[in-house]
Amino acid sequence: MKKLTKTDSFQLKTEQTIEQAKILFANEQFLDALYLFNAVLKIDSNNEYAKIKVAMCFMYLGKYRTAKEILLCLIKNNSNNAEVYFALAELYKLNFNYSIALTYIAKALEIENHSSKYLLMTCELCYLQKDYDEAFHFINLAIVQSPFKTELYYWRALIFTKFKNYSIAVQDINKALSLNKHFADAYRLRAHCKLLMGDTNNYLHDIKLAQSITSTIGRRRYAA
Repeated sequence: MKKLTKTDSFQLKTEQTIEQAKILFANEQFLDALYLFNAVLKIDSNNEYAKIKVAMCFMYLGKYRTAKEILLCLIKNNSNNAEVYFALAELYKLNFNYSIALTYIAKALEIENHSSKYLLMTCELCYLQKDYDEAFHFINLAIVQSPFKTELYYWRALIFTKFKNYSIAVQDINKALSLNKHFADAYRLRAHCKLLMGDTNNYLHDIKLAQSITSTIGRRRYAA
């Protein structure tokens, strides 16, 4: 068996630490994830992925200024990584500055124009500004790119409720639930649609399902 060089050992340790940090980040354990991403930077100080994730951990921990400084520094150093712009868009979205968030997510889309994640973010921002036609346009583009992504159908259903197309919204919610039956917010939205359609029995059924799921597995930023 070939002996690992010092460089190989560092690379392997970096990759293993990143994988552990990714799991923590996905489970919204941002403080623990921050510790591990910083550990990666001690091994590889130029690891741009880790720098972006450190910024996002700070952001979700409410340290917006620190997060912004890290991300703007990456841009200043000529980063052409779409994730930097996505992270800045997320930061401004969390601070309710949707117009600036849109300018950053537009830059991310210039770099990766087929990314369903960036298309979804654009949809969300348009929705939050009550521009439902544009939101509908971008969510459809996102679904073309990722037809098996649960939250895309949830978001299109949300938009359909704004158009008062509740029966069509329910179809999209059912599609989302066929992809992830543990999506509590989808049951809540379907309950809302059923109530507006006068179906009170199924409304209560979906509310109970949502409550059961939330109490069992919690409520994540994204369901899938």
